[in-house]
Amino acid sequence: MYLVCRALWSLVGLFACFGATVNAANVLEIDLIFPRNDTYAPTDRSNNASWFPIVFAIQNAELARHLKLSFDTHMWNYSNMDTFGFADHDLTDANYTNEPYFVYHHLKIDTEGSYSLLSKVFWQKCNKTGDQVSIDRTSTNFGVDLTIKKGAQGVDLVATTAEKKTCSTKDGIAFNVTNETYEVPPSKNSYYRSHLLDGTCVVLATTSPTPTANPCKVKVGTAVVASMSASLHARLCKDLYPPADCPKDDAVQKLAVTGVASFVVALGAIGFLLA
Repeated sequence: MYLVCRALWSLVGLFACFGATVNAANVLEIDLIFPRNDTYAPTDRSNNASWFPIVFAIQNAELARHLKLSFDTHMWNYSNMDTFGFADHDLTDANYTNEPYFVYHHLKIDTEGSYSLLSKVFWQKCNKTGDQVSIDRTSTNFGVDLTIKKGAQGVDLVATTAEKKTCSTKDGIAFNVTNETYEVPPSKNSYYRSHLLDGTCVVLATTSPTPTANPCKVKVGTAVVASMSASLHARLCKDLYPPADCPKDDAVQKLAVTGVASFVVALGAIGFLLA
């Protein structure tokens, strides 16, 4: 039996020069960047740098400010018919000023076998009928099959996103976001209140043809990978059983602060990191 480790979520938004080419105006795109339908080596539990990343990219991310995006994801292991690494994240308060906006978490997969990543992305939009405006909550599914095998390639986000051999346009969704927004009062229904269906909503265009997603043009640079590793390490250092190379006592917090500050200076901008 393999040890199931919980997933760790982090967020980082970086300038376009470190990531993807921006989409056409008013077209928002959400893409699953990694993993792909490929074979990877198991993670090394003694090496924190080998945690397996799950990476999404939001292109033209500023258009998502009223959509209240959220992500649910987990990994399915066909060997023992079990799921693990479940993670969810709510981007209601995300700062989308950086482009593109990367959403990611890490988990450990240290057993050989066949796996499927199953993800669902939710968003809200205006539903306008005559003079009446309400908010709809909708979603789309992402899924990718992968294999874990000893001796296979390790995770290399820079190399993977630089080539298109294993990239599929099915791993993304795109839609037109208009400039038409409405303020909708809180719902009296407790279910909808709990799912954030109130506040400002935006109208999505329904004209044809619908835009086509192109996740293959998203490139993850070395600066993004370094930032992911730094935030993961800072998070692990706050755990009950931190890695051996973590600073002791209150130095852990200083490590996280210093790490973020260093990347702000080096890259010019960074999204917020989860505690």
